[in-house]
Amino acid sequence: MSRQARTRAVLLDIEGTTSSLSFVKDELFPYARARLADFISEHPQLLPGLTEEVARIEAKPTLDTPQLIATLLRWIDEDRKLTPLKSLQGLIWEDGFRRGELHGHIYPDAVAALRAWHAAGLKLYIYSSGSILAQQLIFAHTVHGDLTALLSGYFDTTSGGKLEPSSYTAIAARIGLPADSVLFLSDHAEEISAAASAGLQVVLVSRDQATGSDRDQTQIASFADLEPEGLPVGYRTLAPDTVAEYLSALPALAARLGGHRDAWRIREVGDGNLNLIFIVEGSAGALVLKQALPYVRLVGRSWPLPLSRSHFEYLALAEHARWAAAFVPALYHVDPAMALIVMENLGAHVVLRKALVRGEQFPLAARHLGTFLANTLFRTSDIHLSAAAKKEQVGAFLANTALCKISEDLIFDEPYFDAPLNRRTRPQLDPLADSVRRDTALKLAVQELKAAFLSNAEALLHGDLHTGSVMVTDSDTRVIDPEFAFFGPMGFDVGAIIGNFLLAYVAQRGHERTSGERDAQRSYLLDQITELWTSFASGFATLWREHAHGDLFSARLLADAPDLREQAIALRLRHIWEQAIGFAGCKMIRRILGLAHVEDFEAIADADSRADCERRAAALARDLIVNRAAYPGIETLIRAAREYA
Repeated sequence: MSRQARTRAVLLDIEGTTSSLSFVKDELFPYARARLADFISEHPQLLPGLTEEVARIEAKPTLDTPQLIATLLRWIDEDRKLTPLKSLQGLIWEDGFRRGELHGHIYPDAVAALRAWHAAGLKLYIYSSGSILAQQLIFAHTVHGDLTALLSGYFDTTSGGKLEPSSYTAIAARIGLPADSVLFLSDHAEEISAAASAGLQVVLVSRDQATGSDRDQTQIASFADLEPEGLPVGYRTLAPDTVAEYLSALPALAARLGGHRDAWRIREVGDGNLNLIFIVEGSAGALVLKQALPYVRLVGRSWPLPLSRSHFEYLALAEHARWAAAFVPALYHVDPAMALIVMENLGAHVVLRKALVRGEQFPLAARHLGTFLANTLFRTSDIHLSAAAKKEQVGAFLANTALCKISEDLIFDEPYFDAPLNRRTRPQLDPLADSVRRDTALKLAVQELKAAFLSNAEALLHGDLHTGSVMVTDSDTRVIDPEFAFFGPMGFDVGAIIGNFLLAYVAQRGHERTSGERDAQRSYLLDQITELWTSFASGFATLWREHAHGDLFSARLLADAPDLREQAIALRLRHIWEQAIGFAGCKMIRRILGLAHVEDFEAIADADSRADCERRAAALARDLIVNRAAYPGIETLIRAAREYA
């Protein structure tokens, strides 16, 4: 069995493994030695117990304070791994960390690995000759922040010596896992030998060797060399040459494809930011396999991401299919261990964003999207659901925190400061980025919208609804990729798709070869925005009149106030519209000044022309965010779009 299929926990040494030897030897030990006498003097309550323990180890009847200090200093010089010394050093280091005189050193590759392993669901533990307190201090006070939330526990010499196999057996037992499901990493060959003797998986960390020089994975120079990346039991990343093997073991899927697996045509087509996407075609049919990676594909392994997002995507697709089956792909198979789903192949469809860039038109797309939004948002709200049912659904999506955090950062925060991963058309948009960072009114309005995003669990959202997550034909529209799903404000999904249509509209100027060439496309896009909102509002109102079975605005309130329902519908739609306008602006700005951009602008080859379109879009977006009250209806939005473009 491969390490990949067995690893359920990682046990880590500190010195030379997660942290440099020089940090411990040249910073921690000298600091403790220099502070030892003063620290004992400042903490006289420690003397009785410390004196007794040291005297016992030294086989002396007693020690006075100078003798105690001299003995402890000698132990430091001799590098003695003795519990009273380690405990005292831990207390001294704690004082130093709290004073800000010490900062824990952790290698950046170790930080990235810890985050990736934790995100993938592995339990992480430390085993060091330093005291547990010292271990906690090192990981709590690093230049990378407090890393202790990533760790499940700590072990020191009270669990046994690090050169004794019995120590590792005992630790595995305390963790509650079989020894062979625990991976131990250390820079000390004898520790590796002892752990291996106890049945643990082992890897020697030799940071002075050439990175990647030893591919048998028994010795690495950096945590980045280690494969697999601490993934859950049963998970392995698929590739075109292993997809056929996987699918052939599932009779229903193999029958859907038809023919022998050797004849299947398999392509990896994922061009998004996160996942692997395989299209598999056989003699009888085709399907799509989507697998989550344990990191952000756009950035790489330095940005870990939990595989559980595949589970939330499945939940969202299933819930959307309950209420809007015509507008989502059919689900064929779910594999939680492999973090993948298999679904309908939309082979006749094209990505809406790409089609809009090419100047193509799909007259039913916006109407379908409005209907999809009306059904999915209304049916998962308190207007349709009982409070108990709604809370149960909210709970099912609460753990999708990592994907929500991406939205929180990339949409509402990072475009508004000099975030390291931000991109823009440079140098043309440098003045725009500078002005946005200084724009207090804009930042205030964006944070108010973020507060709604964080707090208003109104309905189940797709969470990342843009023209790149919509597949279309002339007569059919499907919404895909709801892995960002969570319960939030209804206006977010509505505003997200409107904002992306606005980006497509403003970008048309940059795609023209001759002036006016894209006028028809511009008119089409504005009509689509109008149709989207109109169909949403009409559908939402109709659903409310016919299916308001929830605990909000219940039917018993209507008996003595017959006009209540229509006023409530109008009030809620105004609320959704106002938020949608603001969220649309936020989604537009993040695609201009943030990390992930859109093909609508990126396909404009001339940088000056692209920047001109982006500036116009950003100006419109700012007005939508800051002056939402100036947009009471769809007509005002369409008028403003014409003015800014």
